[in-house]
Amino acid sequence: MTIEELLKDYRISQRKTKKQWAKDIISPSFYAKVEKNLNRISTEDLIDLLHSNQISLIDFFGKLNQSDKTLHQQKLEISRMANEAY
Repeated sequence: MTIEELLKDYRISQRKTKKQWAKDIISPSFYAKVEKNLNRISTEDLIDLLHSNQISLIDFFGKLNQSDKTLHQQKLEISRMANEAY
């Protein structure tokens, strides 16, 4: 899962529009492009968005790490299977 996907998931789970989510931190049009992965959000703006929407940084980045771990585990499993097949 990417930062953009996770932001969208949180926004939808809170039933907020892009305008409500972006508040006065970034423009709603810029935020819409972030969700579509057309623009990159700065670290400062990301942290401000998370804080203003009551999302813990630890929870947010923990979810990103979980997907990284899953991908890593999948690669290890494929590697193990390839070694066994060999």
